[in-house]
Amino acid sequence: MRRKCSLYILLLFIVAGFLLSCSSGKKIQSRRDAIVAVDSQLVQNKIALTQLDQHRKNKQTQNEIDDTASSRIQKFITKAKADIDKTVNQNMVLIGETAVAREDWNKLKKALTESQKSLKNNKDKVAFINDLLKRNTVVKLDQDVIFGPGQYEVTPEVAAAIGSFFEPAAKEIDTFIKKYPSFPLSLVITAKGYADGTTIAEGTELYKNLKLRLKLQTDNPDNKELNRELSTARAERVIELFKQFTTDRSGKGNTIRNILYLYEGKGEVFPNPKVTDYKTDDPRRRVVLLFWSVFPD
Repeated sequence: MRRKCSLYILLLFIVAGFLLSCSSGKKIQSRRDAIVAVDSQLVQNKIALTQLDQHRKNKQTQNEIDDTASSRIQKFITKAKADIDKTVNQNMVLIGETAVAREDWNKLKKALTESQKSLKNNKDKVAFINDLLKRNTVVKLDQDVIFGPGQYEVTPEVAAAIGSFFEPAAKEIDTFIKKYPSFPLSLVITAKGYADGTTIAEGTELYKNLKLRLKLQTDNPDNKELNRELSTARAERVIELFKQFTTDRSGKGNTIRNILYLYEGKGEVFPNPKVTDYKTDDPRRRVVLLFWSVFPD
């Protein structure tokens, strides 16, 4: 009788062990399948990031985004893609193992948790970059309205009214930043000045001032150098005005932090690559393009 009971107990242990083994095997396979599914979505995110990078290149070619912002967005995309590769490669090693010891079950659980977190972060990044690149992030300022002929300073009346030119961009920036409260963001404001091909006569006041800005004592600058310096001076002035505008605006409770201000004079370079009929004294060439871009730190 005792022998029979012992056999029953042994049989129960065998059955329990078998059921436990089956249950553990199912859990392991379930986690492996979940990791594979997450990795598949991560790969799709990488494809989306590659497409966004091409969109970035197209916007830069069309002068719809400034070079500094484009470079930073490119670095952001490159890092996001590298993070995806790292996660997927680590998971491939783990889920590719033919057998997983019981003490390693937690590795699968941890890998799944980290992969799901990585997926969420990457989805957020794709949405952020896609949103940014879809927006119009450039304001065209007509120099003939802001500056007098041959001038790179503005009148007090223009300085007082300059907010009407900047406010639409500032509101767009505010809206964008508030949409992504979880991202530590920085703002880049870039002014690109452009000039037409009109000759700046030697001996004029403008000629003397631009030569002084170029720090030339004896050499005579050519017209392209003078127009590039004129466009630089106007871009610099626009940035100064925008800085003052943001300072005044901050005093009203609209605070924008981590702002990088840049300016650049492009001279006689055409401002819009799509336009093919520019003339020497074309007023469409006398513009300052004010770019804004927000990106994660």
